[in-house]
Amino acid sequence: MNETKLKTKDLVNIGIFSVIYMALSMAVMFIPVFSPILWLLWPAMTGIICNFIYMLLVSKVPKPGTALLLIAITGIIYFAIGECTFTIVITCVIAGVLAEITRKILGYKSQKSVIVSSGLICIGLIGSPLPMWLFQESYMKSIIKMGMSPEYVNKLQTLISIPTLIGMIITAFIGGVIGAYIGKAMFKKRFEKAGIM
Repeated sequence: MNETKLKTKDLVNIGIFSVIYMALSMAVMFIPVFSPILWLLWPAMTGIICNFIYMLLVSKVPKPGTALLLIAITGIIYFAIGECTFTIVITCVIAGVLAEITRKILGYKSQKSVIVSSGLICIGLIGSPLPMWLFQESYMKSIIKMGMSPEYVNKLQTLISIPTLIGMIITAFIGGVIGAYIGKAMFKKRFEKAGIM
């Protein structure tokens, strides 16, 4: 019997946890209304606040594909409900693949692999603000039509630069790592039981 293969029960768990992760991350998305810079920090804030969910999931399903499916499903839901552009699906899949490569190299039951992969999946969430860099003019017009004030959008435009993009990626990873340590502390006994050392 292949204990590393995802079973129906595992897929159900991943699906449930993905919906919970997405819902909580969407709640975090309300924080950036107070300041444009907080939108750039949304992936990092999501990691800090939400990644205990990822940690609980990998303690229950420490198998290949868990990280990829969680973040890919999250990205797909965001796109499907019209909250984000298709960019988030692409970045989430790329981040999920990188997370799975890391888990394979470091070991699926290695704490280091779980913590690093937690940081990597958060980088996938940069797909939400990334269109500001990729297609700035059309994207800014679209979010004004969606109800954002021109003043808020103008402030956003002043933040768009290569250094802020790099900073967003780095803070997203750090936020995910912090969230991993929070989750590790919350579910210490579960990690020990799962043999994640």
